[in-house]
Amino acid sequence: MDNRQVLLAENENKRLNFRLPILICFAMFAAWQMGMVHFSAETLSIDGRTPLPVYIDDFTLTVIISAGFILSILVMIFIPKTIVRIERITASAALFSALVLYLPLSADLLSIALYLQFFCCCFMVGFETAIIIGLFSERTAILHLSVAYGITQISVAFLHNDFFKIEYPVFRLFSVIALVMMLFFFFRLPDSVWPRTVTKTDGLPVPKGLFAGVLLWTCMTCCLILFANAVAEGVPHGVFVLYITTAICLILFYPLWKIFGSTPFRMLTVFISMGAMGFVLAIASFYVPSLSLVAIVFLGAGSVSCIMNPFVGLLLAKWYPSRFIAPAIIGVDLSMILVHSILLDILRSNTIMLHIVYLVIAVALVILYLMLEPYLSFSFRNKASVYRPVGEPAGESAGEIAIPVSPEPDKNWRDILQTNAFETLLEGELDIAGLIMLGYKNDDIARETRYTLNTVKSYRKNLYSKLQIHETRELFVVARKVVKDI
Repeated sequence: MDNRQVLLAENENKRLNFRLPILICFAMFAAWQMGMVHFSAETLSIDGRTPLPVYIDDFTLTVIISAGFILSILVMIFIPKTIVRIERITASAALFSALVLYLPLSADLLSIALYLQFFCCCFMVGFETAIIIGLFSERTAILHLSVAYGITQISVAFLHNDFFKIEYPVFRLFSVIALVMMLFFFFRLPDSVWPRTVTKTDGLPVPKGLFAGVLLWTCMTCCLILFANAVAEGVPHGVFVLYITTAICLILFYPLWKIFGSTPFRMLTVFISMGAMGFVLAIASFYVPSLSLVAIVFLGAGSVSCIMNPFVGLLLAKWYPSRFIAPAIIGVDLSMILVHSILLDILRSNTIMLHIVYLVIAVALVILYLMLEPYLSFSFRNKASVYRPVGEPAGESAGEIAIPVSPEPDKNWRDILQTNAFETLLEGELDIAGLIMLGYKNDDIARETRYTLNTVKSYRKNLYSKLQIHETRELFVVARKVVKDI
């Protein structure tokens, strides 16, 4: 077995499956974040909605949020194996700060307790993503990010409704309940299991283009959900409608995949497009006010794309288990939060222009996603970490490539390409086709396969010629011709 096979097989054996009730406990983190912390001041949104009993300074809160994110990123990079234990400690500290809010303390001490809770929340954001990427199976990740998240987002919708007033004691009790449930999950999570990450000595090339595209997509989806919240807060009942819509779309996501066979990435195409349409309707609502809540519904559907970011990170980690995947996603999120805060300050008085900026970014997101979707869908369909060994000659080539194959009978893309070729494809050409559809460039393919760069270019040229295609997107079209979505 080569380095890649050993590494990926070892990590795959560490992936965990959880049932929905346990995942709901974990998903309470997002509900606590969005229900208690996210709406507590103007730092992250147009106006604070949580009726806090004390004054929270925006600048102080911004510093605390930034410090939490940055420390989280450093832990994920340098001491990732401690994440589960740190989660237990941090959630315990947050629970302590929530219980302190029940004591008859001075305003200054209450403020400190709230600041501690905000810090713990932001410090734990990255660890949530790291756990999903590093330890969850694909089925568990989708179940968690869809159904479990959807159920907990309903609580956020009711916490921030404007049909009837929710008093601060309810938020305080909600924090205690959420943190107790989270601690239950963290103590069910093994603290001695963590994936091994790739190092330079492993000699594994990274699909740099695909990674860069995914990070850019993460950046834009983060913008979309921040923008959606900002738009919703300016519309009566907007926040409630936004979160209820997101919850419904998330809850439907899993059965659409598991029962009806729609791939996650085909569904995300629809949700992202709906998000972009939401900003068009939001601008139109300035002239036709009755469209405002319709726009919020579309924006709520578009928010699903951001929630699914850890799942995309999981797929990347299954092909190239870098320790920088989760930190990069969280670093992008932090950058976008700060950029959004600045953007709000600049354009707060010009709402139409603010919405136009949102729309431009949303349209760019749709275009980018349409470019990435074929790679992500291919990676998902060919998700097993099973590789053929390097060694014996493959047809005319000097060595067999170590490429991922399905654990089921391999009647998928390789057979489909061979069937649709005008001339028999060599094994080397098929091997390179698989790596092309995983986002590898020619030089990366050469390092991965141990072919020379000229051999890779020759195989690629022959592959395209035999399939009568001219670009990578056409290769995906051919490979999908009779492939059923998982």
